[in-house]
Amino acid sequence: MNKAFPRPALVPVLLFLCACLCSAAPAFALPVQVVAVQSTPWTREVRVLGTVESIGDVTLAAPVTGRVLGPFLPSGNVAAGAVVARIAPPGLQAGILAAQARVAYARTQWERTQKLFRDGVMAQQDVDRAGLALAEARSALRALEAQSGDQVLTAPFAGTLRYLVPPGAVVNVGSPVARLAGRGEPWARAYVTPAQTQGLRVGARVVITAQGWHGQGKLRSIGQSARHLGLVSIYITLPPDSPLLPGEWLQLLLPAAGGTAFQVPTAAVVMRGARSEVFVIRGGQAVAVPIAVVASRGGDTWVQGALRAGEMVVVTGSSRMASGTPVETTSMETRP
Repeated sequence: MNKAFPRPALVPVLLFLCACLCSAAPAFALPVQVVAVQSTPWTREVRVLGTVESIGDVTLAAPVTGRVLGPFLPSGNVAAGAVVARIAPPGLQAGILAAQARVAYARTQWERTQKLFRDGVMAQQDVDRAGLALAEARSALRALEAQSGDQVLTAPFAGTLRYLVPPGAVVNVGSPVARLAGRGEPWARAYVTPAQTQGLRVGARVVITAQGWHGQGKLRSIGQSARHLGLVSIYITLPPDSPLLPGEWLQLLLPAAGGTAFQVPTAAVVMRGARSEVFVIRGGQAVAVPIAVVASRGGDTWVQGALRAGEMVVVTGSSRMASGTPVETTSMETRP
């Protein structure tokens, strides 16, 4: 009769075999493609729409709501400073006539009070009161006359005049009244947010794209207020040989703030909720490194984080791996 092999003696043998198998079987390595991290300069670009303007082509608009009065000049050439039209707000002329009548009455009362004062009938206090009433009436008349003067449209430069409304027409504030065409150097104007102005520099190159035309201009000036819908106006000098016409829409590419950061392929950046990270190769493993994206252009992204220039960053397969994953790397062509 055969003796049974003792069961406790089998345990050390099994443990020995498992240890041998585990040491002989290497851990699975995920194949990935990598590229070297570079530290390079970067610039943030601002894209906005702009329009072409020129002092040689302007539309004169009504500053207030009212009726368009003369003088209506003959259409054609006009001199700089010529009065093109007057806009009379409702009741303004009647108010001026009433104010003139009040001034005449106050002057008559003041002269009468002075005469009675010399005759000993009126006191000095009455003369002073009549003089004050005359001064107040004159001040009110001057205010109305100044308001009337503000409604005058004049030609800002010599050119060809064309009226857009007939005499006596009632227009709203901002309505076009006449158009004046002359000669002048065009420029471009655009509006940006106050935050976007922080990185703009006067004299910076601006890439301009219009319908079928591309060119470059220079940032000429940056506004100091945001009164236009909370935006700041900027002006761009156009190239002298541009075919752009006043009123034409443009696409403007403005270089803004810049600096130096780590340049990586955009495909290497992994978004996990509100967090951004890249995977770098350290000790044969892909290690997640949190980053902050500062700029992106084309297939490249500039980031800031605990990276070192020259170390390898994972480009393909990073979105499905965890930090510490063993990898087998294949180098990609270094990006310029």
